[in-house]
Amino acid sequence: MVRILPEPPIWKAAIGFDFDDTLVMKGGNGSLDPRFFECIQWVRSTYGAAWGIATGRSLYQLVEGFNEASFPVLPDFVVAREREIYFPGQFGRWVPHEEWNDRCERDHDRLFRKSKRVLNKVRKFIESKTSARWVSVEGDAAGIEASSDAEMDEIQTFIEGLSRNSNLTFERNSIYLRFSHRDYNKGTGLVEAADRWGIGPDRILAIGDNYNDLPMFQPQICDACGCPGNALDEVKDFIRNRAGKVAEKSGSDGVIEVLGHYFDP
Repeated sequence: MVRILPEPPIWKAAIGFDFDDTLVMKGGNGSLDPRFFECIQWVRSTYGAAWGIATGRSLYQLVEGFNEASFPVLPDFVVAREREIYFPGQFGRWVPHEEWNDRCERDHDRLFRKSKRVLNKVRKFIESKTSARWVSVEGDAAGIEASSDAEMDEIQTFIEGLSRNSNLTFERNSIYLRFSHRDYNKGTGLVEAADRWGIGPDRILAIGDNYNDLPMFQPQICDACGCPGNALDEVKDFIRNRAGKVAEKSGSDGVIEVLGHYFDP
């Protein structure tokens, strides 16, 4: 049975992890190094560090991932769909951060209504000029699945030219893209979740591997950052420019390496 860990005497820091290809490698068996859980429980109890998952997955998909990876303990928070915040409640049920999630939903609904013209232009470009697929997603304006990273680079450039001066932006993970409000992403969700314990950006560590993790690595979001060895080159360059830790190992082994860099081995 998955456990909720007891609270440490005082909360002093927060750590936000991406899930796919940071903790759990795609194409693998869905598991991660058991040493990760030993490491994170030690860091949590020794340093009072709340830890959570910030992911593009829905909450339902993330819970499936926890089960497949045999998580023995629940994280202290999750940021699902790159914007919705949940905390573990009684009997392991996930409790929404209602004020944040309700505001997030209202702002996205309002934004997508205002952005119909821009979104229609993007869809026309996608369907007439590319091999990409326009994907309808419940609760979102839409998503895009490109046929290659190069094609998504082209699509990203087109979208940025249309939405530069608005709140309409997107979250990208490889060949996948989701439209979103500029104020809601993994980074702002991480800061809001950490604020529950009075933890500010100066005491936040963020770890991820892909484009949609870049909002977590911004100086106004976290003081420390890192990535596993399988991270995108653009992510590695950003981490290095911030004097963060780029691990040599991949996946959860690399995450353990990052944790060892910032905390006692």
